[in-house]
Amino acid sequence: MPQKPPHGCCWRGTVLWGRVLVRGKEYRWSLDTDDAKIAKARRATGKARILAVKHGHARQSFQEVAEAWAEWIPHQVAKSTVARYAVSLGQLDPFLAGKFLDEIDGRLIADIIRGRQGADDITNATVKRDLVALSSVMNFAMDQGWTESNPVLPRLKRIKERRDPIVLPRAEDVDKLIARAPGMLAQIIAAARGTGCRQNELIGAKCAQLDLKARTLTIIGKGNKLRVIDLAPFGGVEVFAALPPGIAKAPIFRTGEGRRFANVASQIATITRELAARDASFARFRFHDLRHLHAVEWLRSGRSLYDLQHRLGHASITTTEGYLKYLTPDEQRRAKGLASGTISGTAVLAEHKSDETSG
Repeated sequence: MPQKPPHGCCWRGTVLWGRVLVRGKEYRWSLDTDDAKIAKARRATGKARILAVKHGHARQSFQEVAEAWAEWIPHQVAKSTVARYAVSLGQLDPFLAGKFLDEIDGRLIADIIRGRQGADDITNATVKRDLVALSSVMNFAMDQGWTESNPVLPRLKRIKERRDPIVLPRAEDVDKLIARAPGMLAQIIAAARGTGCRQNELIGAKCAQLDLKARTLTIIGKGNKLRVIDLAPFGGVEVFAALPPGIAKAPIFRTGEGRRFANVASQIATITRELAARDASFARFRFHDLRHLHAVEWLRSGRSLYDLQHRLGHASITTTEGYLKYLTPDEQRRAKGLASGTISGTAVLAEHKSDETSG
């Protein structure tokens, strides 16, 4: 019995055929394969070509192109990248809705950049990330012969990622945020401070990656590189031990419906804005600033700079050395001179707590 055909496909004997419905009329054509993955990709390309013929080369809607791209892109990049692209295109929808492909030009890209940069809590890095997703769609359109150029690229190269000086969150402000955050969002915040993990690393982690007996969390970082995080320092074990158990494939941090969290950074931005409006002493900070705070606290506690490089997943020690500027000269020497693994996490944590008590 043949396997279930991919979406938009059907079997004719032992060969898969593509199907597309355009304004009430169904078009079918042979995909010349019995392989589901190949058929899915060929069907996406064929659908785009049919739409091009039906609506005309110059007046394809961006929505039609994006739909064809959405069927093609999962075969080209990782699932996490597909999900990130989808979020970015969702953010750009107010600028792109109702537009035709030939209307995606330099002027529109400039409007998008101005509009996104003018929004509250939007960094240049976020704008670039959104434009990368749009550029992927436009490159796809070029490959299909539907457009002559990608107007995103020239603008994308000119956006500078402004790196503001790191302002470390105060412990009392982190505590206020945790107290105000609803449900498991508060535990995500505590986990970020306790581990130094990036947002996507935490919300993408599955229950199978957590080993409470060994007190470790295996993280899938940038480039799908694995690293193992020791949960013993800074209360990480307690944070993760308090979470409800789940099946191996379930997200560690999940909603009441069992789905992984989304829009964590924007939720925190909303909460910190509300806290600052009510409490003049509260200093706002971003989710990513918890990673910076963890790094500095790690080094101040007497732990190794080189262990921190692995813990944060930095490809270069130069990136990790950027945190040394937040230390005293004595703390810097200790962080750079400490041999990796010479002091146990428990002993150093006890020393750190003692310092906090006496200071």
